[in-house]
Amino acid sequence: MEALSQSVTLNAEPLTPFMPWSVEERAPLSEPATVGAPERQLLVELLREPSSIVERLLDPARLQGLVLGSVGVIAVCTSLFAATSSAARGHVESWVVPAALTSVNVLMALAASLGPIYAASILVAARVPLARLVAALLASAATGSLLLAGLAPPLYLLWRLDAEWAGPLLLIAAFLLSGAAAGARIHRLLSLMAEEVTRSALGNASAVLSTEDAYRVGILARVSWMMVAFTSGLGFWAFNALG
Repeated sequence: MEALSQSVTLNAEPLTPFMPWSVEERAPLSEPATVGAPERQLLVELLREPSSIVERLLDPARLQGLVLGSVGVIAVCTSLFAATSSAARGHVESWVVPAALTSVNVLMALAASLGPIYAASILVAARVPLARLVAALLASAATGSLLLAGLAPPLYLLWRLDAEWAGPLLLIAAFLLSGAAAGARIHRLLSLMAEEVTRSALGNASAVLSTEDAYRVGILARVSWMMVAFTSGLGFWAFNALG
């Protein structure tokens, strides 16, 4: 009997840190917001407060707002960067097409990467509910897009000063920095979300992720970053979004 018990334990699938452990714990993971409490600005949270983004991820009533807000931030910021890049290269009259293609490309890249990321989360036993995974990916991409938009004015200035070296180098650096920021943010969001779900499931406000859970969440975060980077790069190459 003891050997059978050990065999069952060894062959059991590890529990994902993103999902509650019992039927009772499948209730909403956060309390409803207090009536009259001021709503924090989404832009501020995207830049400075990943823990507040996690609160939105775990609140079904606020999840849709996070998704729509992140999509809007991505569309506006990437379009602004592409338009500025086109204007810096002297294509003032044809900035509309690159702006539209760039924002569509980023959103399509996120959609294309969702399937492989979700499959990876199942394989490493760190499955995230699909709605929360979509929102987390969009929020991290929105953070990177905000950084990209902030680098648009320096790009315009340097490209006008030196179109041979400084401008193109800053263009590449802007995408690299934006991607790094988005990758760091998705890792932070997934880690914080797993911790909050674990605390709710255990009923212990001071609980932390086990070493095994943290390792699997880290794998999922790295896979997410690599897939988004791959699909985005492929999209920019295929559509020649920046002209």
